[in-house]
This record gives sequence, structure tokens and C-alpha cells, in this order.
Amino acid sequence: MDEDVAGGQPARRVEAAALTHRGAVRARNEDCVAIGKWIAQEDMVHARAFAAALSAPFVCIVADGMGGHPAGEVASRLATETLASLLPGAADGEIGSVLRQVNTQFYAVMERFPQYAGMGTVVSGLVARPDAVAIFNVGDSRAYRYHDGALVQLTVDDSDAPRWNAGTFFPRSGMVTQAIGGCREFADIDPHLHFEPCVPGTTYLLCSDGLYDALGEDEIAARIGADLAPSVEALLAAAIEAGARDNVSVALVRIADAGAEEAR
Repeated sequence: MDEDVAGGQPARRVEAAALTHRGAVRARNEDCVAIGKWIAQEDMVHARAFAAALSAPFVCIVADGMGGHPAGEVASRLATETLASLLPGAADGEIGSVLRQVNTQFYAVMERFPQYAGMGTVVSGLVARPDAVAIFNVGDSRAYRYHDGALVQLTVDDSDAPRWNAGTFFPRSGMVTQAIGGCREFADIDPHLHFEPCVPGTTYLLCSDGLYDALGEDEIAARIGADLAPSVEALLAAAIEAGARDNVSVALVRIADAGAEEAR
């Protein structure tokens, strides 16, 4: 196996695709997505695709501004931009501290701009390095590992119905037990972190609750294929067809061996 010259780690590359959309009902999009330095909040129908050598930390983020709170779109954008800036330079052991730093920054912004008092967002994300993948979340945006046609949830829902799935027999309130910001007085957070080896062929799904509220995990898994951009677009189309009552953001990230044209 090839190794990079600098670090002696096996050479890797990453493929990704993402989009965000207001959904079938909402008047505006309060979600925000980021892959590397690319950040989007406007409605998208066609996915943005990426492919690059994994020679530096690769960051993917999905943030969902809290409905019913002021400036949800401002909150999701601020969290996404700040995390996208800070996470590439953070060691795995510092990711939780970075999230808490962003949370503290939110309250400083709210104090400076009273019109934003109480704004908040939930967030999930991924930081991939040649040797390991770190998954994090605060709130109920999710990250999954996709393997052999099935999804395994890697994040923990900060809600009264953790690991709720569409098709169950009880409703999901949508209330979260922690978020970045979201209160008028400072509230600390306890981010959820998951680490695993960076394995070629592994695919990760990051999404806001607009996706899994509309589609069950089996329905989501059935639409993830070899080509990531069409898979992301198919997930959005299915969620909208199902009546997606919330904003829908979807990102797929796949680890591959360097030089491979595509990962299966």
C-alpha cells in the first residue's frame, strides 16, 4: 500500500457530495452545510461534488438552525463558518473544546446583538484524517456509517426520543436537550464524539432531521449508491416527495485509496 512521504500514513483520498434545501413546507432554509471551505445555505437541487487527496484534515458539517428561535439561519451559518475555520487545525482530542468554544462565542454575539438573543443551532460533523475519522454532534442532526446496504447511527440525539426513526409508532417532538446557543443565558454543552479508523470503502452520511423525519433508515439506505452526487439528489427528492416538513440537508463522504477512480 502506498504511504505518504511526510507522515508514513497509508495514502487516502476522499469523495463527497452535499446539498441543502428548504424542504416541501418551510418558507426559508435555516440549515447550512460545509465541505472544506465550501459553505452553502441557499436552496440546491443538484449536489456539489468533491474529490481530493486526504493530505490534510477533511471537514464536513451539517448545521440546523433552531426553529422558533430568532435568526435560525444566522445561527447555522455562524456555527458552520466558525467550525469550518477552526476544525482543520484542531487535533482529535481538541474537537470537543472547539465546539464548546463556538458555543461560548454564540453568547458573546448575542450579548453584542440583542436581536439575536436565544438563537441556536444543532450540528453534526466529520473530520477525516489518513489514520482516523472523528464524528461529532450537538443536538439532533445525525451522522451514520453506511455499510453493506445498512446504516449505523454514530451520533447521539440530544432529544427526548433518542435514535427515533421514521415509521415508529410514537411522534418526535423536535425538542432538543442541548444545542449551540439556544438560550438567553449561557449554557455549557457536552458534545458527543465518536472516533474510528479511516478505512477505504467506508461511506458516511450526515444529515439534518428533515431527512430522517421524512424517510426511514431503510428508505435512506436504499438510495445510497456508488455515485455520491446522484445519491444525495435522490435522497432530497424522496424527502420532498414524502412531504419534508423541515429543511433537508444531506452530505455523503466516502474514504478511498489514493489513486482509486472510485470506491465501491
